[in-house]
Amino acid sequence: MLAYEELKGSSGREIWFRPTRYDARKLFPNHAPRVRIKTSNYQLHDISLTGIAVVAKQAVDVDLEVGEVVPVTFQQAGLSIFEGKAKVRRSESTVFGSKLAFSFEDGYVDFDRLLSRNVQAQIANNSHFLATDRNALVPTEYRAFCSDVLGLLRSYRTLLDNNIGLADQFAHSFDEQGAYEACEARLLEQWNAIWFRGNEIVRTVMDDRERREATKEFTELVLTPEMRAGAIWDRSFAKPLGYPGDFRIMNQVYDDDNVGDGVYPRLVHRLGLHVAECIQTRMEVVRSHIAEVIRARGQDRPARILSLGSGPAREIETFLSGPNARAGRVEFTLVDQETQALGFAYDRAYPHILKLGGAGRIQCMNISFTDILRTNGGLHDVQPQDMIYSVGLLDYLSDRRSRMLVRKLYDALLPGGLLIIGNMNETPLSNLWPMEFIADWTLLYRNDAEMRGWAENLGAAEYWTETERTGRVRLLFIRKP
Repeated sequence: MLAYEELKGSSGREIWFRPTRYDARKLFPNHAPRVRIKTSNYQLHDISLTGIAVVAKQAVDVDLEVGEVVPVTFQQAGLSIFEGKAKVRRSESTVFGSKLAFSFEDGYVDFDRLLSRNVQAQIANNSHFLATDRNALVPTEYRAFCSDVLGLLRSYRTLLDNNIGLADQFAHSFDEQGAYEACEARLLEQWNAIWFRGNEIVRTVMDDRERREATKEFTELVLTPEMRAGAIWDRSFAKPLGYPGDFRIMNQVYDDDNVGDGVYPRLVHRLGLHVAECIQTRMEVVRSHIAEVIRARGQDRPARILSLGSGPAREIETFLSGPNARAGRVEFTLVDQETQALGFAYDRAYPHILKLGGAGRIQCMNISFTDILRTNGGLHDVQPQDMIYSVGLLDYLSDRRSRMLVRKLYDALLPGGLLIIGNMNETPLSNLWPMEFIADWTLLYRNDAEMRGWAENLGAAEYWTETERTGRVRLLFIRKP
């Protein structure tokens, strides 16, 4: 125990007290309220007695200026649970959306009242959709569709629960693996038809913001809670690291583990892995090109290969542990804004690098993606590369920013170098419905012409697009003369 005179205060800027800031995901563990500012909706990031920070769900041009006072409304299930006026204190643009900080001008947050009203809104949300005009914004056929999806999933859950109950009643062990195998193939077949139909319906609301938001809200009320029984759906919706598609979600896909506490959670998790299969298959395409570039480079110098938005970089780990690892010398550069992702990637790749006995090297750069887009930011200290790839980042960027980034990456190539850009493909069985509406994971879907447009006026020797084997990710290849 310290004596009174031994107690220390803070130093530097920390001497100025600030009200406690609460992480929105912890304060509202089930579903944080949306924040309505002007005509746009934002995700609540954190909150204190005197202010909030919010994040836009995708990169858009924000029409808010520092110092501007705007009306702010918290909405839970479409119901207002807090209203006030707030001043814009800070604004930062990121590839995942704009981050904004506000201080309240005409009041403060009464946390007891806010949490109470949040609970009341959640309790009332079922009747809310039936009793207001907002329900009319959701297509009638979509409401029926969600009912059918929920009915199908619950039929599997009930069947499994009944059989588990019988096994317990007669003191027999329940064959979980056998039950899982009996259900998996049939459920996946049914899911594909559901997925295709879901995409058809939601495309009719994508160009109408009010209808789209109401339809998403309805989905999160009716279907999302059921889907969160599966681990990959739960993490995708909750976004515990504060952004979509974090490296742990990627690892769930790469590991393809049959995880879950019981047969039903494992089945629902499998549906999510099935949707995300294109993450695995796009990685396989990139890995094959890594091998080709290293083999073509030969032994005169190391092939230089850079991954932008590397995440866990499992393509590098699996390449280094495979039969082509000694095809030539290589220097990998991993760039990501998440230090945990870089730490994971480095830990998994470095033991294999050591086995190459000097023929391999790996370095990591923790750089904000926004900094990379700036004129003098990011990659100016990196040597020209033989291959650069970014297969999960441009899904979040506007067309203008995508063109800027493609130009910047192309300029960083050596003569003869290869640039590979991946983007979610616009196709009838795209990931639109499951990701956007169930998991609240907003991406931009593009076709061949849109992606080829990024390569125009670069002076490339050649450029083309391909899809990986699921057809849900399109890859743009650009070769420098």
